Amino acid sequence: MNNTRYELLSVAAIFLGILLGILLPDGARYFEFLGKIFLSLLKVLILPIIILSLFLAIARIANIDSLKELGARTISYYLLTTSLAVITGLTMANIFIFQNGYDAIEPTNVPPGGVQFVDRIFSTNIFNSLAEGEILHIVVFTILFSLAFITLEDNKKRTVLNISDSFYDVIMKLIEWVLKLAPIGILSLVWSTISKFDINTFEKVTTFFIATTIAAAIHSCITLPSIGQFIGRFNVLDYFWKVKQALIVSFATASSAATLPVSTKVVEDYGVSKKVARFVLPVGATLNMDGSALFQALIIMLFVSLAGMDITFTEQLLVFILIVLSSAGTAGIPSGGIVMMTMVINLLNIPNPEYYLGLYVMVDRFWDYPITSINVWGDLIGAKTVDSYVKP
Repeated sequence: MNNTRYELLSVAAIFLGILLGILLPDGARYFEFLGKIFLSLLKVLILPIIILSLFLAIARIANIDSLKELGARTISYYLLTTSLAVITGLTMANIFIFQNGYDAIEPTNVPPGGVQFVDRIFSTNIFNSLAEGEILHIVVFTILFSLAFITLEDNKKRTVLNISDSFYDVIMKLIEWVLKLAPIGILSLVWSTISKFDINTFEKVTTFFIATTIAAAIHSCITLPSIGQFIGRFNVLDYFWKVKQALIVSFATASSAATLPVSTKVVEDYGVSKKVARFVLPVGATLNMDGSALFQALIIMLFVSLAGMDITFTEQLLVFILIVLSSAGTAGIPSGGIVMMTMVINLLNIPNPEYYLGLYVMVDRFWDYPITSINVWGDLIGAKTVDSYVKP
């Protein structure tokens, strides 16, 4: 009930911020500091939540010996669909948002020898990367560390997992506290954003909506059904009709986690084994966010375009890698989208981050419901597809 109250207050804060931005634009400067405080509190939690959630996700999956085959197929499916979602988003962004279309991603922009590309991914000093907030360095190191960790004996892993769980709970509690400030922070961010909003921006935002609609339709109506039809080898239309209740709930609540009990019931009623459903769907609610990944790829490209920045093929590849890998670290946490946006904006050094995060908050509220439905649709397709290959 408390979450619902804060969500309603946050929605009200958006509309109030828009109204104040139009009627009292000069007043925004007196309250802008509240948005910066809210943003700073979110930023300080980025690294802990990425490290802990990504580590625990990998360690827990690999730690279930009886489900090794199931875990491998599940993660493979989720990596495939998330990658395809990001590729779709970036493609639509280059077609619709950037005036020069694909000219922005010509391979000639890649630095000679790919040295800069390697430096952006791999750290030579992880402590220095932590101090400077090099997100991609930390994500890659955490994955490598987690893969090494699962080779330890179970008795050595148990203590580390318990401590990590405790730290994760502490970070989640901190996020819960910060989100109680969300209505005030969002009001300040939106008010400040609207007060600085250039009317010419509407043209590109309109184009962004068109690009997002097309990308969402491609992924939900073509990509995911094709995977179910040709890889999972089942009738997708019949399956859609039988699991539609979960999609309706996801659209109404805009919450993958809240939809999880319904998703589990409908796929089991359809004939998916309990073993698969009760593993694939919870993992999907934590790790798999096809719709969110697609949306984040598009909106970050919108920000780059609005900022008047050039983005090379290498930098777009970095955005692709970060969104795919970081979905495990931001999915399923409260306001994971704004945390993700903060990370990518920092990675690309986009100026005036408060402005773009305010714009993100406004746009995200509109898209949150259909995007969540795509997330859940991807999980439902995944459960049936994996079930087709896992032995009873």
